[in-house]
Amino acid sequence: MLKTLYDTKEEIPEGFGTLYTEKNGKWELTGVTGVKTQADIDRVTEALRKEKADHKVVKDALKGYEGVDVEVYHSQATELEETKAQLDAIKKDGTIDEAKLEPIIQARVKQMVAPVERDKTVLQKQLEAAKAATAAKDAETVELRQTIVSGDIARAIRDAAVIAKVLPSAIGDVAMRGQTVFERTEDGRIITKDNSGAVAGLTPTEWLKDEIEKSPHWWPPSVGGGSGPLGKSGGGAYHGANNPFSKAGWNVTKQGLLVKADPAKAADIAALVGSKIGDTKPQAV
Repeated sequence: MLKTLYDTKEEIPEGFGTLYTEKNGKWELTGVTGVKTQADIDRVTEALRKEKADHKVVKDALKGYEGVDVEVYHSQATELEETKAQLDAIKKDGTIDEAKLEPIIQARVKQMVAPVERDKTVLQKQLEAAKAATAAKDAETVELRQTIVSGDIARAIRDAAVIAKVLPSAIGDVAMRGQTVFERTEDGRIITKDNSGAVAGLTPTEWLKDEIEKSPHWWPPSVGGGSGPLGKSGGGAYHGANNPFSKAGWNVTKQGLLVKADPAKAADIAALVGSKIGDTKPQAV
């Protein structure tokens, strides 16, 4: 199984050295288009961790304002300053100097309201920053999830390609094409998806059995010609138990997938073993 990162060049499996490049004293897989290395995943993870830490700082700063009712604060401050101003404006004879009272009230109300308005502005900015941090965190999470899924798909395709003896120089092409064909299901399976140009529901190994006819240049001549484990001798990729219409490999579900993808090709595959579409049991051939 190929890794995306090796400590030394000697650890790289024979024949795959051209797919790796030395970076920071390590050997990273760079020869396969679209593959995310462990270093890429680590960078995204670190960015996500930093965003989470920044979000906590903002959240902790907002705790001091929990339960604060700005309107009540403003009302009480106004009442207090009006009372003080009235006391200051009372003359010795008990009468009130209206001219003296009014500017005192206005000035002190403005003085008390100003901090509240400043706090309100700061709180609003902190709230907006918290919302932005949350949105950034969500975006990073989605990107990280997509990176991980893409990496899982790429590894499954590479592993299947190595087992199928695909040429090392062709693995990049195989992985790039496979990224448009495969998906990871909720239960973790890597299979071909609907409307991808391939029969839906195939594993990477099963998909490669179909591709040996479409892309023989991916394999050495001995494999593409029929002597390898996925060779075409005896009816192409659909010989023996590989043919869902045969007695050894009878599988109604796979028959349906083949018919859905390409009815004409499905009929040809069935004919290889003396069957036809619609048969309820395999032919004794």
